[in-house]
Amino acid sequence: MQNGLPPNSDPELLPESHVTSSSFSFNRRLFLGSAFAATGLGLATYAGTHARHEIEVTQRTIPIRNLPDSFQDFRIVQISDIHLEEYTEPYFLERVVAQVNDLAPDLVLITGDFVSFGPLSRQVSWNAAGVAAEILSALKAPQRFGVLGNHDVNVGAAQVIEPLKAHGTPLLVDRHIPIERGGDVLWICGCNDAGTETPDLFSAIPAHPKAPVLFMCHEPDYVEKVVLHPRFPLIDLMLSGHSHGGQICLPYIGPLVLPPMGEKYVEGLYQLQQMKLYVNRGLGTVGLPFRLNCPPEVTHITLVRA
Repeated sequence: MQNGLPPNSDPELLPESHVTSSSFSFNRRLFLGSAFAATGLGLATYAGTHARHEIEVTQRTIPIRNLPDSFQDFRIVQISDIHLEEYTEPYFLERVVAQVNDLAPDLVLITGDFVSFGPLSRQVSWNAAGVAAEILSALKAPQRFGVLGNHDVNVGAAQVIEPLKAHGTPLLVDRHIPIERGGDVLWICGCNDAGTETPDLFSAIPAHPKAPVLFMCHEPDYVEKVVLHPRFPLIDLMLSGHSHGGQICLPYIGPLVLPPMGEKYVEGLYQLQQMKLYVNRGLGTVGLPFRLNCPPEVTHITLVRA
């Protein structure tokens, strides 16, 4: 025998099982490997170029106790986690602003992480904060406010706060401010970033609001400290971001990676005693510029009397 074949034999005339078992196995492995590689490449391309740019507008009607008549059907748009330049492109944020303007809200609230901390330099992030501030200045809502996120604090809070303030987007850092309408009041509150600093909730939340209180905090899991605070009973609605909704979510598995302080309250609406918590999935990405089964979100909230 030569090469494992009987002498003078023609491979084409040998029994099928003799010539195909190993070659079929090899070709099947090659085919499956190529198919999985192509599928993975296709998913990565879709997640990086399409899915992370497919904005979902989530409509929510939220009942608020003792909502004044002037704020019945008051409409708020929440956006979060812009992460401009790493990796959100300016053109995408411009598209978000145009979409928000089409909704014509009464108020826009932005729950942190305007920029990203790394992998590029702080100077890149500082420049990105200025670009974000300019783009957000095109929002047409009568008022807008924001809070800091952990990335904003890590690159330097002042470098984020100042350009935003200069372009008409004040950040509420342990502050509260009344919005007046028809002689009625709605309190908008914001705390310092809970992931990098220690918020002062006594400063963030008014002592005697005598009106509904809306509270912004970047990290949703901080709510477990909020509920223990003496002023928690005064809060009607808390708005957060940070989790990105998991960013990459697989069927039957769910989010692959969740950040600290964004692991329990991942996305959507939660009820904690008298207060509702809404967690926005954000617009941008970190780590990798991918989203899968977790589209960027613009939340359109309508307040009604409970």
